[in-house]
Amino acid sequence: MDSGKLSIIDGSVKITPVNGTVWLTKHEIADLFGCFVSKVGSNISVILKAGLLDESEVCRRKYYENGSFIEFYNLGMITAVAFRIRSHNADLFRRWLMKQAVQKQSDKWVSVFVPWSDKIFLN
Repeated sequence: MDSGKLSIIDGSVKITPVNGTVWLTKHEIADLFGCFVSKVGSNISVILKAGLLDESEVCRRKYYENGSFIEFYNLGMITAVAFRIRSHNADLFRRWLMKQAVQKQSDKWVSVFVPWSDKIFLN
């Protein structure tokens, strides 16, 4: 699975999407935001249980020959998780998202949809 790249280096967000998105595992999201994998996993569970995002749209599984699999989450889920986690890198990512939402590129405005609900709280 070609998943694209998303990193935060020296306070700068670098994104290389593939087919318009990026797919990361829970471990990669935890590394990106500088938090524990369990925090990412619990926030993903809350987001899905609340019906804020559709699992069939934001989650993909890669199956191995032995029957095990690994789950990947797209930019929509990564964004939702970023708004639930308190960390320096999550804050940098949120600021980058907001900057992208209002940034004017040449004569076109860039639209960025950030899924949000009153059910989402930082933890």
